[in-house]
Amino acid sequence: MVTAHGSTLADRMIGFIFYHLGAFFSRVLPRPIPQWIARIIGEANYALRPRTRRVVVENLRVIHGGTYPEQELRRRAHAVVINFARAIQLFLELPFMRWEEIAARCDLEAFDKALEESGATHSFIIASAHIGPWELGGYLLSRLGHRVHTVALEHPSKWVTRFYSGRRAQLGVQAYPMEGSFYRLKEALDGGGCVALLVDRAYGKAKKRFSLFGVEGEFPLGHLLLAVRGGVPVLTGALVFDGRERYRYVHGGTHRVETEGDETERVERVQEACLRDLERIIKAHSDQWCHFRPLGRTESDGY
Repeated sequence: MVTAHGSTLADRMIGFIFYHLGAFFSRVLPRPIPQWIARIIGEANYALRPRTRRVVVENLRVIHGGTYPEQELRRRAHAVVINFARAIQLFLELPFMRWEEIAARCDLEAFDKALEESGATHSFIIASAHIGPWELGGYLLSRLGHRVHTVALEHPSKWVTRFYSGRRAQLGVQAYPMEGSFYRLKEALDGGGCVALLVDRAYGKAKKRFSLFGVEGEFPLGHLLLAVRGGVPVLTGALVFDGRERYRYVHGGTHRVETEGDETERVERVQEACLRDLERIIKAHSDQWCHFRPLGRTESDGY
C-alpha cells in the first residue's frame, strides 16, 4: 500500500520501530554506543543517498558563493548528514540524561543577554532554523522556566507523530498540529508562554515569497503575525553543536513589529530582517543546517 505521502505502510512501520529502538538503546546502553550507532546510520545515509548529497552540496555552493573548493563542500555536506543523525540521537536520549549533565555542556550566555535586552520576561517568540540540535533548544527553554509551545508537522506515519509528540511533552514542550495552531499559540503568548518555531521552510497558509541567499522561495509569516497581535518581540537564533559534547546558543537579532502603518508592510520589513539574521547564522554553521531540499523549493513543490 502506498500512502498519499509516497511512502508504503511498511516504510511507516519501519520508521516507527526505528525511533522506538533508538530510544530504547539510548536508555539502556552506555552513551558512547548509541552515539556510535547514530554515526553509522549517518554514514550509511550519506553513502546510499546520492540525491541528498547532490542537493546539500548545491545548497552549500549557493550559501558560500563559490568561495569553497569542491572538496570542502563535500566535507561540509557529509558533516550535515552526520550532524542530523547526532541531533536525532540526542533528542532520543534527552529524557534519560541528568539535567545537571546537560546544563554543564550548554553555553546560553548569548540567549540570556538577548532576552534581557529585549525586555521580555516570559512572552516572546524564537524564530530559528533547522540547525544543530533544535529539539534540545526547546528542552532548555523549558528547564529555564519558560512554558514552551511550538507547531509540529504531521509525519507520514501517525505512530511516529505520536512518538514525537509524546517525547516533546516529556521534555516540557507543547506541540500543536498545524491546523488551528495560530489561535493556540496566541493564547499561549497571552498566558505568558513563549513560542519557538523553525521558520526556514514554509508551512501552512500564512506565507510569502522572500529570498534566502539570493534564491527566492516561500517563507512563513505566522510567527510575525503572532508578534504583531501579541505585542511580543521576535528573537532570531539557534542552538548549535560546539564541539563533540558541547552546545552553544547563537543570537541573530531581536525585532519588534511596528505598531502603526500597514500590517503587511510592517510584517514584511521584520521578515526581511529575520531572514538576514538566519543567513548569517546558517552561513557560519552551514555544516549543521539540515535542509535536504534545493534552496527555493518547498513542501508544496512536491520535492
